[in-house]
Amino acid sequence: MERSSLIEPDSFATVTSFDGTRISYQLFGTGPTILFGNGIGVSWPGVRLQIAHLRARFRVVCWDHRGIGASDPPGSGGLNVDAQARDALAVLDALGAAPAGYIGWSMGVQVGFEVLRQRPDAFARVACIGGVAGSPFRAAMPLPGLERVFPPLMDGLARLAPYAAPILAPLISHTGFFRAACLAGYISPHADREVFMDMARGVARHDARLYLRTLAELGRHEAEALLPELGIPVLFLAGGRDHLTPRRELERLASLVRNGSVHTVEDATHFVTIEAPDEVNRVLEQFFAKLG
Repeated sequence: MERSSLIEPDSFATVTSFDGTRISYQLFGTGPTILFGNGIGVSWPGVRLQIAHLRARFRVVCWDHRGIGASDPPGSGGLNVDAQARDALAVLDALGAAPAGYIGWSMGVQVGFEVLRQRPDAFARVACIGGVAGSPFRAAMPLPGLERVFPPLMDGLARLAPYAAPILAPLISHTGFFRAACLAGYISPHADREVFMDMARGVARHDARLYLRTLAELGRHEAEALLPELGIPVLFLAGGRDHLTPRRELERLASLVRNGSVHTVEDATHFVTIEAPDEVNRVLEQFFAKLG
């Protein structure tokens, strides 16, 4: 496994998106381009185990979602998935990189499908890690329709965030948060603790209102109807213990895509990228071997 501490971007850049929001992005390596769409509240260090491996063969490009990392707070376009996808396209256009490969993790999966809705020729191959084509709450809910409760709930919590954040942020940033997450079954004890805590501390530093409003918008997003129209290879990859993306849901989604496939890492959770990085990196490298 590549050491998580030994990685820096080759360069940083910014692009102005459709509504004037300045989006920051980072470039690693040379070769065919792979755009990496991150999880909610996470910047490129959260997927550095994948970048460290792929940069030897590909040019990997990450961007900070609006309101996250070095990107500006959202302009008039807001925080919906449509706006996030237009930011991704602004990065691709700035690089002249389409059609590129695409890796989405969690929220990044939904953004990737929305990019394809807006511009079907943007990507040549898509790998979806721990994510689906619509509300991330749907597969995890025991009763149909219960996922509709979550977007307004997140909006309500966002209004309370200024009062709760001073209490929650130090707890999330504390080294004991990893142990607590393991005890709750949220992540496996063998995960890369350093990367996980970097993710957690990054989330804690962000504006909690923007985080929760973004989560609400993810719950309102739906792109499943797009899947039968896709002719490109689409890989769904997730941990066998990821309750947001259970195997049955991935198999159902893959069956809707003409060239869809599924790879499950049995003893892994939503954080499969840092629990089984060697396997994830091998599968990704093989999937993108024909890119470019």
